[in-house]
Amino acid sequence: MAKIVIPLSAFILPMKKKGKMQLVKMTLNNWIMIHGMKAGRMIANKRKHQIQAKIIPLVDQRIVDGLDPIGKHTKFHFEWYFPDRRTDLDNWTFTHKFIFDAFQASSVRGRVFMPNDNLNFVVATYDDFMGVNKDDPRVEIDWSQSHD
Repeated sequence: MAKIVIPLSAFILPMKKKGKMQLVKMTLNNWIMIHGMKAGRMIANKRKHQIQAKIIPLVDQRIVDGLDPIGKHTKFHFEWYFPDRRTDLDNWTFTHKFIFDAFQASSVRGRVFMPNDNLNFVVATYDDFMGVNKDDPRVEIDWSQSHD
């Protein structure tokens, strides 16, 4: 089975909050807050690219190691290991957006990892909270082709 592991640190960015720089989890609540700011769309786009810049090298390395590209009719399973219980699962699962965009931007020797994240390629997503792991917070993603 195909698998990619992404440390949750990929979704944590320095951001000015309440007048000072802090490390912020780019979860749904913070994404909504950014969109409420002046120039929110530009800031959000910058944040999205910063996150993708952390994920793409992980995906590219897996391609170099022999991982096949994602095909049509794929079901994805996300196993979440959080550093604590302070952020809800639905806030973290919002990061599917960043992950799928990074998958589409990943390519090695002209082979794109995932051509699109539309319904021709992504037919299901499943999320499981696997517990707290303070030493190695991460999301483990595996997938399989649907033969429906």
